[in-house]
Amino acid sequence: MNYDELEIYRRNKSVAFDGLETWWVHRLCRKAIRIAARLVGRRIDVAFTDRLIEYPLLFQHLDLKPSQSHLLDFGCVEDLLPMHLCAMGYRVTGLDFRPYPFRHERFDFIQSDILSWQPPKNHFDAAISISTIEHVGLGAYGDPVAADGDKIAVAKLLDALKPAGRLILTVPAGRAVTTATMRIYDPARLRGLAPKAEVVRFFAKSRRHADWNEVGPERIADLAYEDYGAIGAAQSVAFVVVRKE
Repeated sequence: MNYDELEIYRRNKSVAFDGLETWWVHRLCRKAIRIAARLVGRRIDVAFTDRLIEYPLLFQHLDLKPSQSHLLDFGCVEDLLPMHLCAMGYRVTGLDFRPYPFRHERFDFIQSDILSWQPPKNHFDAAISISTIEHVGLGAYGDPVAADGDKIAVAKLLDALKPAGRLILTVPAGRAVTTATMRIYDPARLRGLAPKAEVVRFFAKSRRHADWNEVGPERIADLAYEDYGAIGAAQSVAFVVVRKE
């Protein structure tokens, strides 16, 4: 793992980086945060991202037998989800344009952009894509550009599933907007992405620093984000399950 990769993952408490995360590093980091807060003259607020919603929903709907199931996780970089799933007993294949630094005996990784990836037909029991589809085709990560990249990605993930297999995905919801880095989906745009979804649930925050709550689709179409460029900008998320016919 190089230092750029380390910076992505060191900001959570799921991984301990022995040899780097010594007690004085933690003390220094805390002191630096306090100094920065005083310099900017305001308190540092916490904005819980859509991950707070996405993981519990995924585990709630993933009703397969782990020891007999092979999952595809598209967009796993910057995410520990494959490690969670492998620890639960699932066989997992990760797919991402960027390299994934972690390993597990039940984990395989394919480094490829999904637009050029050729999916194996009828192979996986389920496919997962957490907050990734919205980026496909926009080129924000140096990946290929395609106006309908999100729809191509969904079609390929479904193609890789066994008959009756399910694709579980999340995307940012709200007023339909396309920024330089992501698409945001109102109910109409979401139907265009997944017209035969069997589950669609929406969760939203009234403000960036407010609490997450489940809401109806009527709350989504006119929901505008306070800061579209912030880290973890999403103020609403759509949770979607599509079953392959």
